Amino acid sequence: SSSSSKSSSRVNAFGKSFPRSRQAQNHHQRQRRQRQTLQTPCASSKKRPKKQRENIYTMPDIGTTPYQMKDDLPAKGPEFDLSQKKQPQPYFGANDENKEATTEIDMSPAMFDKLITIFRSKDEDEWIGLLASSEKWYDLCDGLFARIEERVEKVDEDPAVKNRDEEELLLARLLRKLKETHARCTSYRDLLQELLEKDDDVLEGFVPSRRGEFTAEFFSYVTHKIERAHEMKDVELTANLARIASRVLGIVEQFDEASRDQQLLDTAAENFQELLKVETIQDMDAKIDELASTGKLDPALMLTAAKAYMSVKESPYVEEEVKDVMVHLYSKMRDTVGRQQPKEVRILKLVLSVDDPIEQRNMLEQAFTPGPELENVDGNEDMLWCAPESMLQTIDVILKTREQSVVKTSLGGDAARMMTPEIIERMQGLKNLIEDQ
Repeated sequence: SSSSSKSSSRVNAFGKSFPRSRQAQNHHQRQRRQRQTLQTPCASSKKRPKKQRENIYTMPDIGTTPYQMKDDLPAKGPEFDLSQKKQPQPYFGANDENKEATTEIDMSPAMFDKLITIFRSKDEDEWIGLLASSEKWYDLCDGLFARIEERVEKVDEDPAVKNRDEEELLLARLLRKLKETHARCTSYRDLLQELLEKDDDVLEGFVPSRRGEFTAEFFSYVTHKIERAHEMKDVELTANLARIASRVLGIVEQFDEASRDQQLLDTAAENFQELLKVETIQDMDAKIDELASTGKLDPALMLTAAKAYMSVKESPYVEEEVKDVMVHLYSKMRDTVGRQQPKEVRILKLVLSVDDPIEQRNMLEQAFTPGPELENVDGNEDMLWCAPESMLQTIDVILKTREQSVVKTSLGGDAARMMTPEIIERMQGLKNLIEDQ
């Protein structure tokens, strides 16, 4: 056919065609395919390398966020400028490294101005109560003083002030008086803490030795502290403060009563020196009993002995044997004075020391049962009884004393130990129980 002859022949320069051999045809077809490949390459003829999918769970750990890696470093996430974050308002003393920072206390000038207004609206006699009742006063005082000084310096710049000279004088006086009150409250706080840390048997010597510090303002300060502790429902602190206040008040009144008669103090000092001259413990006990029987074991002698006992007990230079003798002397004197108290007071103290109401009822029944009165039963017990009417009368006296905030020296000072709110509540309960029976 013409098609087969065309594909298998070639034309020479003279127009004549000559047949191709099979080998020549194959070679010619290969050359033609190569030319077509070079001129129009096919995109599908070249295979692309297969890209492997990255597994983020097998990648190196760069944190909680699987950022893509670049130059072996994790890409940076979003940046936050923390300096632009709204910071709390700085307060007075915030830069003090030695003072624990707390943002709970408002130290702004506006708050100090409110405090200034409060103090200016109160009488100076009321400032003690404000300072004693405040739990944060010692955190605020320096800032308040600084704010008052600042207002004094800038009084000319305050458009709200009409009479600048008068305002400057008033602020300066307020600052001076507040600093004085602050200093007194600080001394009261330290004295009260010292009292709480003292042993009860040392108080009778400690209080007279520092009598000048126990002023009416000190007891007012303690009263405000008791009220504040009661408001905070701190039962233990309330009881401790009430106990120490009543105890100190009783010692102060005993000391003042004895101090009115210098001759009485001189006699007490002589009797105490005679006690120290005895050679044995048995002679000392006999001498104390003799003084008690003659009425010479009075508050003046007890105060003299208490001072000596405190100085010996707290001194590191006194020999232990001397301390032991003084402990025995003072303990024997206190025990003897306790036996001189009215028996109703002694019974009442014993009943109030019991918490169980049923046991209290049983003890009262035994105390109201008439019988022989014996002392030193088994070496340390007394057998006493009293009439219910006399017990009610004693309770009424103590409750009335509580209302008047006065401790009767006729009760030997021990009534002061029963003046805590819890004891008063128990005493009222005993009164109701006796009246019902």
